[in-house]
Amino acid sequence: MAEGGGACSFFRVGEIRPANDSDFNYFRSLVNDFSGWRKNHEKNGVRVYSKEMGKASVKMMKVHAEFKEVLPGTFYDVIHDAKYRKTWDENVIEDHDICALDDNNDIGYYSMNCPAPLKNRDLVNQRSWRVTENEYIVFNHSVAHEQYPPRKNFIRAVSYMTGFLIKSNGNVGCDVSYISHSDLRGQVPKWTMNLGVTKLVPKVLKKIEEAAKKYPQWKENNDPAFKPWIFPEQSKLPRVDAKTLSQTPMPLGPAGEEDDIDTNGSVEGPMEGNPEA
Repeated sequence: MAEGGGACSFFRVGEIRPANDSDFNYFRSLVNDFSGWRKNHEKNGVRVYSKEMGKASVKMMKVHAEFKEVLPGTFYDVIHDAKYRKTWDENVIEDHDICALDDNNDIGYYSMNCPAPLKNRDLVNQRSWRVTENEYIVFNHSVAHEQYPPRKNFIRAVSYMTGFLIKSNGNVGCDVSYISHSDLRGQVPKWTMNLGVTKLVPKVLKKIEEAAKKYPQWKENNDPAFKPWIFPEQSKLPRVDAKTLSQTPMPLGPAGEEDDIDTNGSVEGPMEGNPEA
């Protein structure tokens, strides 16, 4: 079952295994299917949608955007390149890979600054990707890793599914579709999270677009041939068998229920107010 929705064969949070055709087909279907989606707003060619996800009070978000000056392969490289991310993502604290399952699946750690009064967040995600003649797909979901338990002063956020589908627009640009079903956890009201994401995600995509425009020049001076997401033989990550890793089903409930992830003592003060009430 999909998190918060209908039947499919997609990862459950905490499940570790190489992605298969069914996972990629399901992600692609979310991009292309608009049944049950509500258009929140459209501006400058960027369309933002949201969808209720059953019992989960955190909505799934979808954004479609056209970037006329960025090649699809360049956008894809920017998403993968953790070293470059540190040059354009002012919120990043740590961003690094932990291990690889195979040529197209790895596990990584990401932590980020959050504005006061929020505590900083971190995630441990499995990332999966596939490149075909017509598209680039990369998505992630949260998992557990024994070397990266919840940390003090961080709240462990959850990605049920977050990813990109990138295609050429037939000229010198690309069409980007972004899907996110994530929960910051902690004391952030779900209505605040839902409203904030619809406004924040287009800004994040714009920031990635601007970073992508500068990437070719930056890459020329920063190990230009090193792209292990394209050339897996370059990867220096330890290879592990998914069967040897914890299959912990964390969190122990759908997004929107009581926070049951160990936040290691990181507690936020309650946030009040609900314009939807």
